[in-house]
Amino acid sequence: MVLAQLGGSISRALQKMSNSTVIDETVLNDCLNEINRALLQADVQFDLIRNMHSNIKNIVNLDHLAAGHNKRKIIQQVTNKLLLHACMHAYIFYILFILMLVFLLFVGCV
Repeated sequence: MVLAQLGGSISRALQKMSNSTVIDETVLNDCLNEINRALLQADVQFDLIRNMHSNIKNIVNLDHLAAGHNKRKIIQQVTNKLLLHACMHAYIFYILFILMLVFLLFVGCV
């Protein structure tokens, strides 16, 4: 249930950004703040959220994008890529934790 709400909140934030007429720093900040709020409500670590926020801001530098680039698409791609990267790290940590528990149970039984 939490993942569905998180996905819905992130989707709404990106959709709201996509519906904006002009993509500027204010629109980008509003979108990122909504995503940050959704991640905090899902109990994601604050350091991870702060790092993701700063990485998105650094990669998507609206002042330096050339005139022909699709800013909406770039913001969505970068956000999706960094969220996937964060999820993969959490998944790998979870798998390593389970393997450690299995190993400890096995060693304890021998």
